[in-house]
Amino acid sequence: MWTNLSTFLGHSGKVLFYHGVSDPWFSAFDTWDYWQRAAVANGAAFTDASRFYMVPGMGHCGGGDAFDSFDLLGAVVDWVEKGAAPDAVIASRSTGGDEQRPLCPYPAYAHYLGGNPALAASYACRKAE
Repeated sequence: MWTNLSTFLGHSGKVLFYHGVSDPWFSAFDTWDYWQRAAVANGAAFTDASRFYMVPGMGHCGGGDAFDSFDLLGAVVDWVEKGAAPDAVIASRSTGGDEQRPLCPYPAYAHYLGGNPALAASYACRKAE
């Protein structure tokens, strides 16, 4: 697949990828594989201008037992307009409830620190070892 994004990156393009880990049609690791190949093809220009979020429990583009309601558009707009690269993006369940979790740029994950487990502030992104 085509991974040369030099024109897009040369115009200060930013891109956020996400994929549900429980997607029954396409593996999240296929999307991760594309992200890694694009990183090799474009180097730091790509890794500095993109993030990849795996959403635990989410099916194809939403649903499942997941925190599948989140605002990546707002995150990329802030990145482009304010220069604030996203780290954790707060997610909630689209099926209701007050619980929240941070979505962390892969391969980082939300690690519970303590406190109220229903609050995103009780978690921090931790890099996988």
